[in-house]
Amino acid sequence: MAKKVEARVMELVEHYFPGINVYRTDRPGAATRFAAEIKQNSDVVIAAGGDGTINEVLNGLIGGGGVLGIIPIGSGNDFVKMLNLPRDYEKALRIIQQHNTMRIDVGKVDGRYFLNGLGIGFDAYVVIESQKVKWLRGFVMYLFAILKTLKHYHNMSVNLKLDGREEQREIFMITVGNGKSLGGGFFLTPRAKLDDGVFDICIFRALTTPEVLKNLPKALHGKHLFLPQVEYFQARELSVSSPDWLPMHIDGELMPTNIQQVSVEVVPRAIEVIHNLNHAEKEVR
Repeated sequence: MAKKVEARVMELVEHYFPGINVYRTDRPGAATRFAAEIKQNSDVVIAAGGDGTINEVLNGLIGGGGVLGIIPIGSGNDFVKMLNLPRDYEKALRIIQQHNTMRIDVGKVDGRYFLNGLGIGFDAYVVIESQKVKWLRGFVMYLFAILKTLKHYHNMSVNLKLDGREEQREIFMITVGNGKSLGGGFFLTPRAKLDDGVFDICIFRALTTPEVLKNLPKALHGKHLFLPQVEYFQARELSVSSPDWLPMHIDGELMPTNIQQVSVEVVPRAIEVIHNLNHAEKEVR
């Protein structure tokens, strides 16, 4: 839990859920371990954190009966947009109390699960740069990291296998979306739904720097889909390989630098989550 807000969040949690068991994470992987210890219960497990913490809790809960509730505390908070969850901690806890749930798909990549999305190429380098920025938060931090990354990024050659079809591409980046938004507010897969049993996949072909500056801002509102440099489609499985390192992030968390091949698949309706959607919103999410 973010140290600056821990006292306030704990005060509210104990008010709305007296006697709740609290687990504090002190290292990477701790949230996964805690969630795994209690996943066979049908209890609500509340993840208080950003996309990375939520991802860790997911990986502990998979295969059990726990329900995932979320208090958004982070710099990106992309996934919670899909559930219409507020940044206000007290309002988030009231929504958890109401216990409106839905079962959603998750992605699986080489044994690890993700809720929101996976990025290969440029946006993985943006994650690297964003981790160096300590004085900015949210969208402004990601924008600064994008501009820094543009100074040194090069397009890359990859081999793709999509639902059995193979081909080679020069790409700027690949986004595999279960949710619509990544990178603190870029709607790279704006047609994605959480429970449709498929990924939305967006491929930016090789781009020049002027093309990036001109076209990437369109992704803030999902207006990039009809660009000639963009391919957009749905698939249940995707494999990507490269003779070089595949820069990759999962739910905004950077993956190791020795990966040359990844296989991604949808696991339909794999987890139950608490949401704040009305019926009409749920139909389109």
